[in-house]
Amino acid sequence: MYQGFLVECTIPKDDGTLASFVGFRVQHDNARGPMKGGIRYHPELHVAKIPYGGAKGGIGCDPSELNISELERLTRVFTQKIHDVIGIHTDVPAPDMGTGPQRMAWILDEYSKFHGHSPAIVTGKPIDLWGEMLQQEEDCYLKHYSMNMERA
Repeated sequence: MYQGFLVECTIPKDDGTLASFVGFRVQHDNARGPMKGGIRYHPELHVAKIPYGGAKGGIGCDPSELNISELERLTRVFTQKIHDVIGIHTDVPAPDMGTGPQRMAWILDEYSKFHGHSPAIVTGKPIDLWGEMLQQEEDCYLKHYSMNMERA
């Protein structure tokens, strides 16, 4: 099974202009249970097949060029567009490059508007929203490990 979903996410910016971004979610192979994979915010994202199962998604944007309220609007619009293709038994998003606990909290909140309170819809959310400290420690360890591997 391989499916890809492209969505257009248009938000009002704080300066009164509209900004449009392309978001996507790619799902590959749910034979072993729910798919899981990160959501990235990066200006150079490309949709590609995921060869080993799982899922991946993102929005083609530079998060450093958006303020916090614009990032929240963008995250919520993206969630509105993909809420029917993710789920606790089908596809569980996680943080990745350009995202983190706060964006996962916004996804949880927006998803819950459509499907009821669903804290298991994302991993990597803040601890006070049923997150897991281990996830944050693992992410820090992996970043440290990756940086050391680049130096080798």
